[in-house]
Amino acid sequence: MMNKPNAIVFFDLDGTLLTSDVTVAKSTIDAIAQLKKNNILPVIATGRTVCEVQHIMHQSNIDSIIAMNGQSVFYQGEHIFSNNIDPTVIERLVNFSKNQKNIPVAFYNDKLMRISELSEPAKVFYAYLKQNIPPVDINTYHHAPIQMLLLLCQSGEEHYIDLFPELTFVRNTPYCVDVFNSGGSKAFGIQKLLENKGFSGIPTYAFGDGLNDIEMFQLVDNPIAMGNCVEPLKKLAKFITDNNNNNGIENGLKHFGLI
Repeated sequence: MMNKPNAIVFFDLDGTLLTSDVTVAKSTIDAIAQLKKNNILPVIATGRTVCEVQHIMHQSNIDSIIAMNGQSVFYQGEHIFSNNIDPTVIERLVNFSKNQKNIPVAFYNDKLMRISELSEPAKVFYAYLKQNIPPVDINTYHHAPIQMLLLLCQSGEEHYIDLFPELTFVRNTPYCVDVFNSGGSKAFGIQKLLENKGFSGIPTYAFGDGLNDIEMFQLVDNPIAMGNCVEPLKKLAKFITDNNNNNGIENGLKHFGLI
């Protein structure tokens, strides 16, 4: 790929780049290959962490990623940004979760995922993701930088918001809430990528379906909502494509003449 792409396309994963069986459709793989031939940069933009999605990056042949809702950024395999959470803030949150709310916590960075305890909410959440449950280590943050926490719960996150103004809380699935530094979002990570690589003035597109795609939709030139998206995204979208199981990515890219 040339130094400056002709355009950049950001793809959310769950419900967007991935079908309901958590794989990448052949039509999507072919569309991404065509994008690259057209000197257009594909970038994953996800709430998930890098180690969690290596197989998807390999399958889709995408090597740039905005991970953990903008808290870590890689461009063509090169790590260019991390937004670590202050360990003293993590300690306060872990203690509050354990002693006041009985809500388990997960700890994420680019290389590892750990949980505070092997609990029913952890089993339910990772079964929902079709993933193995990470190892237990409540002290992970003492010996590794952490860029994102998860509250493994179906409700109760409202109790944290006033107590932890340093953090942002975004419900990403029915079973978990993503937690990261205040002001963080996929849009924040996208801006870091554009600034770091000098990509100003290049047309930007984004595909998404969930609430954690709102800031990204507000930032890019051409937001494209999946047919299966949440209602608030429809209002922000320039185009609503088909759903994630029905060639939504390919059809959206064709609509904008990118492939």
